[in-house]
Amino acid sequence: MPSYRDIVYGIYGALRLARLDTGAMSYFERTPAGFWKSFFAAVIVAPGFAIIIAYELGRVEIELEAGALRMILVETLAYVLGWVAFPVIVHQICEATGKRDAYIGYIVAFNWARVIQMAVLLPVIGLIALGAPGGGWLLRLAVSFLILFYEWFITRTALGVTAMGAVGFVVLDFVIDLIIHMITLGMLR
Repeated sequence: MPSYRDIVYGIYGALRLARLDTGAMSYFERTPAGFWKSFFAAVIVAPGFAIIIAYELGRVEIELEAGALRMILVETLAYVLGWVAFPVIVHQICEATGKRDAYIGYIVAFNWARVIQMAVLLPVIGLIALGAPGGGWLLRLAVSFLILFYEWFITRTALGVTAMGAVGFVVLDFVIDLIIHMITLGMLR
């Protein structure tokens, strides 16, 4: 369990990364203990995730056969898998590409960055739910692009990979999230 200081430093470091500050990595505890503590960000982000899922499920145009308990269990499983799958796969990639020493710092920064991502995404979803012009698709697209750019910058900064290498990691995260989302929808039908 991270201390209050760990949480503040993690979120502050993520905020500095959002401001494109490469020195922000100094705010993260890039140790095995810091690695595990960074997963506390999942607890911080969980309420926002639940709000977004509730909104999204209310908009789904397909027939969902799952009851409330099944939806909660499936979405909870998907949430946990979404936090675990990417770090596990990236660990193998970092081992194979000689980025082993940078792996822990990358995942620590990546996890705390999810707090900033949720802080940006949740108000956007709120605006869309309240009837943003044009259904808000342009706003959501712009925010999604900014989040992908943010992940790209974190990857470049923390792993020290090329621009295209960072694109590869961002695409990998996107594909993993897409697969988890499709499996989740399949389980709810």
